[in-house]
Amino acid sequence: MTSTPLAKSAQRRLWRWIIAILVGLGIAFRTANLAEPVFWVDEVATTMRVSGYTQAEVIAQVATAQPLTPPDLLHFQTIRSDTQRSDLLRVLSQSPEHAPLYFVLARFWADLFGTSPASMRALPVLFGLFGLPGILLLCKSYFFQNKTVQSSLKEKPFQAPLPLKSIGQAAMGLLAISPFFIAYSQEARPYSLWVLLLLLTYQFLARSLTTHRWQWWLAYTLSLTLTLYTSLLTVLLVLAQSIAILLTHRQHIRPYFLTTALSLLTLTPWCWIVVTHWQTLQTNTAWMSTPGSLWATLGTWFYSLAVLFFDVPVSQSPPIFGLQVILATLTIGLIGYATTVFIRQAPQPIWSLVLANTLAIPLLLLLIDLIRNGQAAATPRYLMPTHLGAIIMLAYWLRGGLFSNSLKRRAAISFLLIVSLVSCLILQPSPYLKSRNLSNADLTALLNASASPQLITTPHYIQDLISLSYQLDPDITLYVLPTEDTSFENVIVQKIDPQQPTFLFAPSEAAKTEIEDKKIGILTSIYQPPPLTSGDFALTLWELEQT
Repeated sequence: MTSTPLAKSAQRRLWRWIIAILVGLGIAFRTANLAEPVFWVDEVATTMRVSGYTQAEVIAQVATAQPLTPPDLLHFQTIRSDTQRSDLLRVLSQSPEHAPLYFVLARFWADLFGTSPASMRALPVLFGLFGLPGILLLCKSYFFQNKTVQSSLKEKPFQAPLPLKSIGQAAMGLLAISPFFIAYSQEARPYSLWVLLLLLTYQFLARSLTTHRWQWWLAYTLSLTLTLYTSLLTVLLVLAQSIAILLTHRQHIRPYFLTTALSLLTLTPWCWIVVTHWQTLQTNTAWMSTPGSLWATLGTWFYSLAVLFFDVPVSQSPPIFGLQVILATLTIGLIGYATTVFIRQAPQPIWSLVLANTLAIPLLLLLIDLIRNGQAAATPRYLMPTHLGAIIMLAYWLRGGLFSNSLKRRAAISFLLIVSLVSCLILQPSPYLKSRNLSNADLTALLNASASPQLITTPHYIQDLISLSYQLDPDITLYVLPTEDTSFENVIVQKIDPQQPTFLFAPSEAAKTEIEDKKIGILTSIYQPPPLTSGDFALTLWELEQT
C-alpha cells in the first residue's frame, strides 16, 4: 500500500523525534554518574602519566616495605608540583605503545579541572558527545551530498521509506545508545578521541574524493595526523584504506598518497621514540603474546561484536545464559546481514572504503596473533573502527525501518533498540571494560569492615592498589614490598602488628609457600573470585593469622 504525502511527512516528523530521543538518552547515559564506576588500572595509569609520574618512579617511592596509607598512594594521582608540562614527554616515552595526543590534552584539562575520577572522565565524555554529530556528517558525506551515489542508489531495487539523509540520522541514533561506545566515552582513556578523529578523517577523505578541492585534502591530512597521534593502530587502517583507493579511486591516487605520506611523515618523531624504547614497548605489550585457548579466543571475538548493542553481565544460570547467547547471536546475525545488504546495494566506491575500515584491524591483528600465538585481535577496544563500520552498514539497511513495509527491518530495528536500552540501564560495569578490577567493591568492603587492617602486596599490583585506594578507609596500613622476590618473613615478623588483622593482596604461590614452610602463620583465602575467562586471573585476598 502506497503512503500518501501527508503520511510520509508525519512519518518523517516522528522519525526525527525518535532520533532526538535516542540522542538525548545517549547524552544522559554518557554524562551520568561519572564518579561512580570503579576507577580501574588503565584510568589510574592515565592519571599517573598526566600527573607527571612513571610507574617506575611510583614503585621506587612506595615499594619500601614502609607503612603507607591510601592518601599516600592517591598523592600520585595529583599533578606533581616539581614538573612542567614539557616533562610530560619524558613520562609518555615510557609507554611508547600509546600515542601521546590524548595524554597531552588530558594534562591541559587536568590543569584546569583537576584529576578527580569525574574530572578525568569528563574529557572523553566530551569527545564522545562530539562523535554523535560526527557520524551524522560522515554519512551525509558518503550518501546525501554525493551525486554519483544518489544516482547509483536510484537504480537499485531497494527502496527505503525515508530519504538518504536518514542514514546519518539512523547511524547517530544507533551510536548514541550503543552500550559499547557509551562505556568507552566514560573511560579516562584515548578511545573516544580516537573515534571522533576517525569519523572526521573518514568524512574529509570522502569530501576530498568527491569535490577534488585542496581544502578538503588539507583537512584530511590534518585529521589523519591527529588520528595517528591518538592511536598507532591507525597505521593499519591507512594500509587497508590505501588498497581500497587503488582499486576504486585510481583517479585520486596522486593526491591521496601525497597527503597520506605527509601525515605518516609527521609521525616520525614518535616512531623514533618507539624504536629507542623498543624493549619497554615489548614489556608493556607482553600480554598480547600470552597464548589463549581457541574456544576462549572465539568466545571473546563473539562477545566483542555483540557488545556493540547487547552488553549485560554474563549469568551463571544456564537458562538465562542460554538466552543471552541467543540474543548475542541475533545481534551478530543482524550485523552480518546488514553487511551483505550494504555490499550488494551501496555503490562500490563507498562500500569498499567502509569495508576496508571495518575489516582492516581485526584481520591484520589476527594475522599478527597467528604469527606470535597471541590474543591482540580479541581485544574489543582495538576494534572500534569495526564497530563504527557495523553501525554505518546497519543504518544504511535500517533507515526508517520502523515505518517500512518490511517486517524484517521493523523487527530488526526494534530488537536493536530494546537490547541497547536494556544494556545501558544496567549499572554494573561491563566485564570486558574493567575486568581486572571488577572485584574492587568486594575487596574494599572486606577490608573496610576490619578494624585498622594491614595489607601487604608487591610492586606488580601497585596500580591495582591505587585503584582500591579510592574506596579504602584511611585507617588501613599498606605495605608494598621492594621486589616480587622479597621475603615476606622479614616484613611480617618485624613490621606487622599481630594484634591487628593482616591481609595479603594477590600473593604469589612462592609467597604462600614461604609462609607455610617457615610457619609464619596460617593463611586463609577469604576472597578468590573465578577468572572472567579461561586463562585470565582475578585479584585475591588472603588473611594471615600469625602463629
